[in-house]
Amino acid sequence: MIMKMADDHVKSHFALSLHAAGNEKRNKIIPVNKKYPLEELTAALKYYHKKTKKRFTIEYILFKDFNDSIGDARDLALFCRSFPVKINLIEYNPAGNAGFRKSDPIRLIAFKEFLEKKNLVVNKRKSRGEDIAAACGQLVLKEKKS
Repeated sequence: MIMKMADDHVKSHFALSLHAAGNEKRNKIIPVNKKYPLEELTAALKYYHKKTKKRFTIEYILFKDFNDSIGDARDLALFCRSFPVKINLIEYNPAGNAGFRKSDPIRLIAFKEFLEKKNLVVNKRKSRGEDIAAACGQLVLKEKKS
């Protein structure tokens, strides 16, 4: 799909939901990664940039003790070295019983600073929607207590 967007000269900017820069972790949270592993994704992104000369956005939700370590930041920096990107770090909004928790603010800052030291463009997106249990495109119906 990414190569097709490049070939079709799509004018819109696109954002890629990455959330892990290693296949083992990414397989756990993004099942389509098993069909299209990071190696194929990297090739498609290189093609996109070569063809369009455009920078795209990497969306990366930080999950406590899953993908928020300096090692994970190192993996992300290595993944991003082949093309210009903007990285949006997103705080996780717990919704339902997903099994993940919000990353500690100190870890988020360290993660961001590590990436910035690698000369990457990084933004910390403000967390919104926690009050309505919104989490990366999901809305969870909360029961009203009588």
